[in-house]
Amino acid sequence: MSISRSISLLRRLQFIPTLVKTSSRTKSCKAMAMSTSDGDVYVGTTERGLTQELQFPVPWGHIAAKAWGDPLGRPVLGLHGYLDNANTFDTLAPLLPKDLYFVSVDLTGHGRSSHLPPGISYAYENHVVDMHRVVLALGWKKFSLIAHSLGAGIAMTYSAVFPASVDRLTVLDLSGPIYYPLEGTVQRLVDAVKRKLEMEKTSELPPHVYSREEALQKLLKGNISKLTREAGSVLLERGAREVEGGVVFTRDLKLKSPGFFYRTPKQTEEMVKGIKCPVLMLRATESLASGYEQERAKRFVPLFEANSCQFTLIQVEGNHHVHLNHPERVAPHIRAFFTLDSTTQPQPDSKL
Repeated sequence: MSISRSISLLRRLQFIPTLVKTSSRTKSCKAMAMSTSDGDVYVGTTERGLTQELQFPVPWGHIAAKAWGDPLGRPVLGLHGYLDNANTFDTLAPLLPKDLYFVSVDLTGHGRSSHLPPGISYAYENHVVDMHRVVLALGWKKFSLIAHSLGAGIAMTYSAVFPASVDRLTVLDLSGPIYYPLEGTVQRLVDAVKRKLEMEKTSELPPHVYSREEALQKLLKGNISKLTREAGSVLLERGAREVEGGVVFTRDLKLKSPGFFYRTPKQTEEMVKGIKCPVLMLRATESLASGYEQERAKRFVPLFEANSCQFTLIQVEGNHHVHLNHPERVAPHIRAFFTLDSTTQPQPDSKL
Protein backbone atom coordinates (compact mmCIF):
# COMPACT_ATOMS: atom_id res chain seq x y z
CA MET A 1 0.00 0.00 0.00
CA SER A 2 1.39 3.40 -0.98
CA ILE A 3 2.16 6.04 1.64
CA SER A 4 -0.30 8.47 0.05
CA ARG A 5 -3.13 5.91 0.17
CA SER A 6 -2.33 5.06 3.79
CA ILE A 7 -2.51 8.72 4.79
CA SER A 8 -5.80 9.10 2.91
CA LEU A 9 -7.34 6.13 4.73
CA LEU A 10 -6.21 7.37 8.11
CA ARG A 11 -7.77 10.75 7.46
CA ARG A 12 -11.09 9.10 6.67
CA LEU A 13 -11.04 7.22 9.94
CA GLN A 14 -10.49 10.33 12.07
CA PHE A 15 -13.97 11.72 11.99
CA ILE A 16 -15.56 11.68 15.46
CA PRO A 17 -14.25 13.50 18.54
CA THR A 18 -13.64 10.97 21.33
CA LEU A 19 -13.20 11.38 25.05
CA VAL A 20 -10.08 9.53 26.13
CA LYS A 21 -9.75 9.13 29.89
CA THR A 22 -6.36 9.48 31.55
CA SER A 23 -5.48 8.92 35.19
CA SER A 24 -6.06 12.53 36.22
CA ARG A 25 -7.97 14.27 33.46
CA THR A 26 -10.15 13.80 30.42
CA LYS A 27 -9.11 15.25 27.11
CA SER A 28 -10.89 15.51 23.78
CA CYS A 29 -9.22 14.16 20.67
CA LYS A 30 -9.99 12.55 17.33
CA ALA A 31 -9.25 8.86 17.40
CA MET A 32 -10.15 5.42 16.10
CA ALA A 33 -11.39 4.19 19.48
CA MET A 34 -14.70 6.00 19.79
CA SER A 35 -16.38 6.68 23.10
CA THR A 36 -19.22 4.46 24.24
CA SER A 37 -22.59 5.84 25.27
CA ASP A 38 -21.21 6.07 28.82
CA GLY A 39 -18.23 8.11 27.66
CA ASP A 40 -15.62 5.40 28.18
CA VAL A 41 -13.37 3.97 25.51
CA TYR A 42 -14.04 0.25 25.27
CA VAL A 43 -11.08 -1.87 24.20
CA GLY A 44 -11.16 -5.65 24.33
CA THR A 45 -8.59 -8.29 23.50
CA THR A 46 -9.03 -11.14 21.02
CA GLU A 47 -6.68 -13.53 19.28
CA ARG A 48 -6.36 -10.88 16.57
CA GLY A 49 -5.35 -8.20 19.06
CA LEU A 50 -7.42 -5.20 20.09
CA THR A 51 -11.04 -4.55 19.30
CA GLN A 52 -12.07 -0.93 19.29
CA GLU A 53 -15.45 0.63 19.99
CA LEU A 54 -16.76 2.98 17.30
CA GLN A 55 -19.59 5.49 17.13
CA PHE A 56 -21.16 7.12 14.09
CA PRO A 57 -23.36 10.20 14.67
CA VAL A 58 -26.92 10.11 13.32
CA PRO A 59 -29.78 12.60 13.75
CA TRP A 60 -31.29 10.67 16.69
CA GLY A 61 -28.01 9.82 18.45
CA HIS A 62 -25.37 7.37 17.28
CA ILE A 63 -24.82 3.99 15.66
CA ALA A 64 -22.34 1.89 17.64
CA ALA A 65 -19.91 -0.67 16.28
CA LYS A 66 -16.78 -2.61 17.18
CA ALA A 67 -13.81 -3.30 14.96
CA TRP A 68 -11.12 -5.92 14.63
CA GLY A 69 -7.87 -5.67 12.70
CA ASP A 70 -5.85 -3.03 10.91
CA PRO A 71 -7.85 0.00 9.68
CA LEU A 72 -5.74 -0.14 6.51
CA GLY A 73 -6.76 -3.74 5.85
CA ARG A 74 -9.46 -4.96 3.48
CA PRO A 75 -12.72 -3.36 4.68
CA VAL A 76 -15.56 -5.66 5.75
CA LEU A 77 -18.86 -4.69 7.37
CA GLY A 78 -20.68 -7.12 9.64
CA LEU A 79 -24.44 -6.99 10.21
CA HIS A 80 -26.17 -9.03 12.93
CA GLY A 81 -29.60 -10.62 13.11
CA TYR A 82 -32.89 -9.48 14.64
CA LEU A 83 -32.58 -8.56 18.36
CA ASP A 84 -28.90 -9.60 18.41
CA ASN A 85 -25.97 -7.18 18.41
CA ALA A 86 -22.44 -6.64 17.12
CA ASN A 87 -21.08 -9.34 19.46
CA THR A 88 -22.64 -11.97 17.19
CA PHE A 89 -19.29 -12.14 15.39
CA ASP A 90 -17.09 -12.28 18.50
CA THR A 91 -16.27 -15.97 18.13
CA LEU A 92 -16.00 -15.87 14.33
CA ALA A 93 -13.91 -12.71 13.88
CA PRO A 94 -10.66 -14.16 15.31
CA LEU A 95 -10.86 -16.97 12.72
CA LEU A 96 -11.20 -14.70 9.68
CA PRO A 97 -8.29 -13.69 7.40
CA LYS A 98 -5.78 -11.52 9.24
CA ASP A 99 -5.71 -8.82 6.57
CA LEU A 100 -9.34 -7.79 7.10
CA TYR A 101 -10.55 -4.67 8.88
CA PHE A 102 -13.83 -6.01 10.18
CA VAL A 103 -16.38 -3.53 11.53
CA SER A 104 -19.41 -5.14 13.21
CA VAL A 105 -22.35 -2.77 13.63
CA ASP A 106 -25.12 -2.57 16.21
CA LEU A 107 -28.22 -1.91 14.12
CA THR A 108 -30.31 1.03 15.31
CA GLY A 109 -32.15 0.09 18.50
CA HIS A 110 -29.84 -2.85 19.20
CA GLY A 111 -26.78 -3.28 21.42
CA ARG A 112 -25.12 0.06 22.17
CA SER A 113 -26.77 2.01 19.35
CA SER A 114 -29.30 4.73 20.07
CA HIS A 115 -33.02 3.99 20.03
CA LEU A 116 -35.36 5.81 17.68
CA PRO A 117 -37.40 8.57 19.32
CA PRO A 118 -40.78 7.68 20.87
CA GLY A 119 -43.51 7.30 18.27
CA ILE A 120 -41.11 6.48 15.43
CA SER A 121 -41.30 2.94 14.05
CA TYR A 122 -38.46 0.74 12.85
CA ALA A 123 -38.58 -0.02 9.13
CA TYR A 124 -36.46 -2.44 7.15
CA GLU A 125 -35.49 0.21 4.60
CA ASN A 126 -34.25 2.53 7.37
CA HIS A 127 -31.65 -0.06 8.34
CA VAL A 128 -30.38 0.07 4.75
CA VAL A 129 -30.09 3.86 4.99
CA ASP A 130 -28.28 3.55 8.33
CA MET A 131 -25.83 1.11 6.81
CA HIS A 132 -25.06 3.63 4.09
CA ARG A 133 -24.49 6.30 6.74
CA VAL A 134 -21.81 4.09 8.29
CA VAL A 135 -20.17 3.34 4.95
CA LEU A 136 -20.01 7.04 4.08
CA ALA A 137 -18.59 7.90 7.49
CA LEU A 138 -15.86 5.29 7.08
CA GLY A 139 -15.06 6.61 3.61
CA TRP A 140 -15.25 3.17 2.03
CA LYS A 141 -15.58 3.07 -1.76
CA LYS A 142 -15.44 -0.72 -2.03
CA PHE A 143 -15.97 -3.22 0.75
CA SER A 144 -17.31 -6.67 1.57
CA LEU A 145 -20.19 -7.82 3.74
CA ILE A 146 -20.62 -10.65 6.24
CA ALA A 147 -24.18 -10.68 7.50
CA HIS A 148 -26.54 -12.91 9.46
CA SER A 149 -30.34 -13.31 9.22
CA LEU A 150 -31.99 -9.86 9.30
CA GLY A 151 -28.58 -8.33 8.67
CA ALA A 152 -28.18 -10.60 5.64
CA GLY A 153 -31.45 -9.30 4.21
CA ILE A 154 -30.22 -5.73 4.69
CA ALA A 155 -26.90 -6.63 3.09
CA MET A 156 -28.65 -8.19 0.09
CA THR A 157 -30.71 -5.06 -0.43
CA TYR A 158 -27.65 -2.83 -0.15
CA SER A 159 -25.72 -5.03 -2.59
CA ALA A 160 -28.51 -4.62 -5.15
CA VAL A 161 -28.82 -0.85 -4.70
CA PHE A 162 -25.05 -0.18 -4.62
CA PRO A 163 -23.56 -3.02 -6.68
CA ALA A 164 -20.40 -1.09 -7.52
CA SER A 165 -19.59 -0.69 -3.82
CA VAL A 166 -19.79 -4.33 -2.72
CA ASP A 167 -16.79 -6.53 -3.44
CA ARG A 168 -18.29 -9.75 -2.09
CA LEU A 169 -21.23 -10.82 0.04
CA THR A 170 -21.27 -13.56 2.68
CA VAL A 171 -24.79 -14.54 3.75
CA LEU A 172 -25.24 -16.47 6.98
CA ASP A 173 -28.42 -18.56 7.09
CA LEU A 174 -30.81 -16.62 4.88
CA SER A 175 -31.95 -17.63 1.39
CA GLY A 176 -33.26 -14.23 0.40
CA PRO A 177 -34.91 -11.02 1.64
CA ILE A 178 -37.97 -11.37 3.84
CA TYR A 179 -41.28 -11.13 1.97
CA TYR A 180 -45.00 -11.62 2.54
CA PRO A 181 -47.71 -12.52 0.04
CA LEU A 182 -49.86 -9.74 -1.35
CA GLU A 183 -52.87 -11.41 0.22
CA GLY A 184 -53.40 -10.35 3.82
CA THR A 185 -51.86 -6.89 3.39
CA VAL A 186 -54.80 -5.08 4.98
CA GLN A 187 -55.00 -7.37 8.01
CA ARG A 188 -51.25 -7.14 8.60
CA LEU A 189 -51.57 -3.35 8.61
CA VAL A 190 -54.43 -3.53 11.12
CA ASP A 191 -52.35 -5.80 13.37
CA ALA A 192 -49.29 -3.55 13.02
CA VAL A 193 -51.18 -0.43 14.09
CA LYS A 194 -52.61 -2.17 17.16
CA ARG A 195 -49.26 -3.67 18.12
CA LYS A 196 -47.47 -0.33 17.72
CA LEU A 197 -49.80 1.42 20.14
CA GLU A 198 -49.52 -1.44 22.63
CA MET A 199 -45.72 -1.33 22.49
CA GLU A 200 -45.71 2.45 22.99
CA LYS A 201 -47.51 1.98 26.30
CA THR A 202 -45.08 -0.76 27.33
CA SER A 203 -42.10 1.40 26.35
CA GLU A 204 -43.21 4.10 28.78
CA LEU A 205 -42.81 1.73 31.73
CA PRO A 206 -39.50 1.47 33.63
CA PRO A 207 -37.36 -1.37 32.20
CA HIS A 208 -37.45 -4.64 34.11
CA VAL A 209 -34.31 -5.26 36.16
CA TYR A 210 -32.89 -8.79 36.09
CA SER A 211 -29.98 -10.50 37.73
CA ARG A 212 -27.38 -11.36 35.11
CA GLU A 213 -28.31 -15.03 35.31
CA GLU A 214 -32.02 -14.23 34.93
CA ALA A 215 -31.26 -12.07 31.89
CA LEU A 216 -29.17 -14.84 30.35
CA GLN A 217 -31.93 -17.40 30.87
CA LYS A 218 -34.50 -15.04 29.34
CA LEU A 219 -32.26 -14.49 26.33
CA LEU A 220 -31.68 -18.23 25.87
CA LYS A 221 -35.37 -19.13 26.23
CA GLY A 222 -36.44 -16.38 23.86
CA ASN A 223 -34.09 -17.54 21.12
CA ILE A 224 -35.65 -20.27 19.00
CA SER A 225 -32.34 -21.30 17.41
CA LYS A 226 -30.90 -22.80 20.61
CA LEU A 227 -27.99 -20.59 21.51
CA THR A 228 -25.38 -22.28 23.68
CA ARG A 229 -24.91 -20.79 27.12
CA GLU A 230 -21.52 -19.47 26.03
CA ALA A 231 -22.98 -17.84 22.90
CA GLY A 232 -25.82 -16.33 24.93
CA SER A 233 -23.32 -14.83 27.35
CA VAL A 234 -21.47 -13.23 24.43
CA LEU A 235 -24.63 -11.52 23.18
CA LEU A 236 -25.71 -10.52 26.67
CA GLU A 237 -22.41 -8.73 27.28
CA ARG A 238 -23.42 -6.12 24.72
CA GLY A 239 -27.17 -6.58 24.94
CA ALA A 240 -27.53 -5.57 28.59
CA ARG A 241 -26.20 -2.81 30.81
CA GLU A 242 -25.73 -2.67 34.54
CA VAL A 243 -28.10 -0.65 36.71
CA GLU A 244 -28.77 -0.57 40.41
CA GLY A 245 -29.94 -4.03 41.43
CA GLY A 246 -28.92 -5.89 38.28
CA VAL A 247 -29.06 -5.42 34.50
CA VAL A 248 -31.57 -4.24 31.89
CA PHE A 249 -31.71 -5.17 28.22
CA THR A 250 -30.49 -2.43 25.90
CA ARG A 251 -32.55 -3.29 22.82
CA ASP A 252 -35.53 -1.08 22.03
CA LEU A 253 -38.89 -2.68 22.80
CA LYS A 254 -40.31 -0.96 19.72
CA LEU A 255 -38.33 -3.44 17.61
CA LYS A 256 -40.94 -6.04 18.50
CA SER A 257 -43.65 -4.10 16.68
CA PRO A 258 -44.29 -5.56 13.21
CA GLY A 259 -43.66 -3.45 10.16
CA PHE A 260 -46.51 -1.69 8.40
CA PHE A 261 -45.69 -2.90 4.90
CA TYR A 262 -43.57 -5.74 3.56
CA ARG A 263 -42.21 -6.52 0.14
CA THR A 264 -44.09 -8.97 -2.01
CA PRO A 265 -42.34 -12.05 -3.46
CA LYS A 266 -42.00 -10.34 -6.85
CA GLN A 267 -40.35 -7.29 -5.30
CA THR A 268 -37.79 -9.39 -3.46
CA GLU A 269 -37.06 -11.34 -6.63
CA GLU A 270 -36.26 -8.10 -8.43
CA MET A 271 -33.95 -7.13 -5.58
CA VAL A 272 -32.00 -10.39 -5.74
CA LYS A 273 -31.63 -10.03 -9.52
CA GLY A 274 -29.68 -6.82 -8.85
CA ILE A 275 -26.94 -8.56 -6.81
CA LYS A 276 -23.94 -8.96 -9.13
CA CYS A 277 -20.98 -9.51 -6.79
CA PRO A 278 -19.64 -12.94 -5.71
CA VAL A 279 -21.96 -14.44 -3.09
CA LEU A 280 -21.23 -17.10 -0.48
CA MET A 281 -24.40 -18.44 1.13
CA LEU A 282 -23.91 -20.60 4.22
CA ARG A 283 -27.11 -22.33 5.32
CA ALA A 284 -27.55 -24.16 8.61
CA THR A 285 -28.84 -27.72 8.21
CA GLU A 286 -31.46 -27.30 10.93
CA SER A 287 -32.87 -24.17 9.28
CA LEU A 288 -33.19 -25.87 5.90
CA ALA A 289 -35.34 -28.58 7.49
CA SER A 290 -38.35 -26.23 7.62
CA GLY A 291 -40.77 -26.13 4.73
CA TYR A 292 -40.78 -22.32 4.72
CA GLU A 293 -37.02 -22.14 4.23
CA GLN A 294 -37.12 -24.81 1.53
CA GLU A 295 -39.67 -22.73 -0.36
CA ARG A 296 -37.54 -19.61 0.00
CA ALA A 297 -34.43 -21.42 -1.20
CA LYS A 298 -36.37 -22.72 -4.21
CA ARG A 299 -37.40 -19.17 -5.05
CA PHE A 300 -34.10 -17.33 -4.58
CA VAL A 301 -31.18 -19.70 -5.16
CA PRO A 302 -31.80 -19.90 -8.95
CA LEU A 303 -31.85 -16.10 -9.08
CA PHE A 304 -28.50 -15.87 -7.28
CA GLU A 305 -27.06 -18.46 -9.64
CA ALA A 306 -28.31 -16.56 -12.69
CA ASN A 307 -27.32 -13.03 -11.67
CA SER A 308 -24.35 -13.15 -9.29
CA CYS A 309 -20.99 -13.35 -11.04
CA GLN A 310 -20.15 -16.25 -8.72
CA PHE A 311 -22.51 -18.02 -6.35
CA THR A 312 -21.61 -20.69 -3.81
CA LEU A 313 -24.12 -22.44 -1.55
CA ILE A 314 -22.79 -24.55 1.32
CA GLN A 315 -24.70 -26.35 4.05
CA VAL A 316 -23.15 -26.21 7.51
CA GLU A 317 -24.11 -28.57 10.31
CA GLY A 318 -25.89 -26.63 13.04
CA ASN A 319 -28.72 -24.18 13.74
CA HIS A 320 -29.49 -20.56 12.89
CA HIS A 321 -26.64 -19.29 15.11
CA VAL A 322 -24.03 -21.81 14.00
CA HIS A 323 -21.63 -18.93 13.22
CA LEU A 324 -21.68 -17.98 16.91
CA ASN A 325 -22.14 -21.42 18.48
CA HIS A 326 -19.60 -23.20 16.27
CA PRO A 327 -17.56 -20.64 14.30
CA GLU A 328 -14.98 -23.28 13.36
CA ARG A 329 -17.57 -24.82 11.03
CA VAL A 330 -18.16 -21.53 9.22
CA ALA A 331 -14.77 -19.80 9.17
CA PRO A 332 -12.95 -22.10 6.68
CA HIS A 333 -15.57 -21.41 4.00
CA ILE A 334 -15.35 -17.64 4.53
CA ARG A 335 -11.54 -17.73 4.43
CA ALA A 336 -11.64 -19.60 1.13
CA PHE A 337 -14.22 -17.16 -0.24
CA PHE A 338 -11.99 -14.19 0.56
CA THR A 339 -9.18 -15.65 -1.51
CA LEU A 340 -11.27 -15.16 -4.67
CA ASP A 341 -10.08 -12.48 -7.07
CA SER A 342 -13.05 -10.28 -7.91
CA THR A 343 -11.04 -7.60 -9.72
CA THR A 344 -11.66 -9.23 -13.11
CA GLN A 345 -15.44 -9.23 -12.64
CA PRO A 346 -17.61 -6.58 -14.35
CA GLN A 347 -18.04 -3.43 -12.25
CA PRO A 348 -21.75 -2.45 -12.34
CA ASP A 349 -23.00 1.04 -11.64
CA SER A 350 -24.80 1.88 -8.40
CA LYS A 351 -28.52 2.55 -8.60
CA LEU A 352 -28.12 5.80 -6.66
